[in-house]
Amino acid sequence: MSKITPLRVRDYRNIVVLTGAGISVASGIAPFRGPGGLWTEKDIEECATATALKLNPKKVWDAFAFVRQKSDSVPPNAAHLALAELEKHNPNTWILTQNIDGLHQKAGSKNVLELHGSIHRSQCTRYCSPPFPDKEIAFHYCKKCGAPLRYDIVLFEESLDSQIIQETAQLLEQADLFLVVGTSGIVFPAAGFIYNAQRAGAKIAVVNLEPLPYHFPCIQINGKAEEILPQLFDYS
Repeated sequence: MSKITPLRVRDYRNIVVLTGAGISVASGIAPFRGPGGLWTEKDIEECATATALKLNPKKVWDAFAFVRQKSDSVPPNAAHLALAELEKHNPNTWILTQNIDGLHQKAGSKNVLELHGSIHRSQCTRYCSPPFPDKEIAFHYCKKCGAPLRYDIVLFEESLDSQIIQETAQLLEQADLFLVVGTSGIVFPAAGFIYNAQRAGAKIAVVNLEPLPYHFPCIQINGKAEEILPQLFDYS
């Protein structure tokens, strides 16, 4: 683990944190792809795309059912709790998460933008009504129109919600500290966030197992998020 120099929280007014799959691994939520990932590219093509949803909504539902079940049963880890504590000390702390597991909210964070949606909500595939909280694991249908239901998550081949993107841009414009945790940040649109924060003049810190795969002027702390984040913030 890299040496940690704590960030003095009172030096910053607007803190934005981007989190990825790496922050939830210690809670038992494996990433979908990459080293240690759950799915191969073939699995993704068959079960996690907009095309797959049109062809076989039940197969897509069943493929993600274990994610809903698992993330509903596991606790947040020390990294999630450290970010919730950060928000208590600085209410202008916002989390932009690529995760769909809801563990930030379970840890107590209030200011969370779910870039890829939430596995704990469902949505009619005809979009006849807003998404709703749902704990059902078995595939089921919309009570209003009878269409198949889907999880309220962003599948491959789908775009992020335009309102979420707009809110994200506004937060990054105001950020004076941008923290990237548990992600390499190389997949767009999240890959562009670090540049948006740089243009805003924010101090940038990256906490990840591996160094960034490209050169960027920032603080890099390599190691496990659940070990680093509890030591990263100085509240004095």
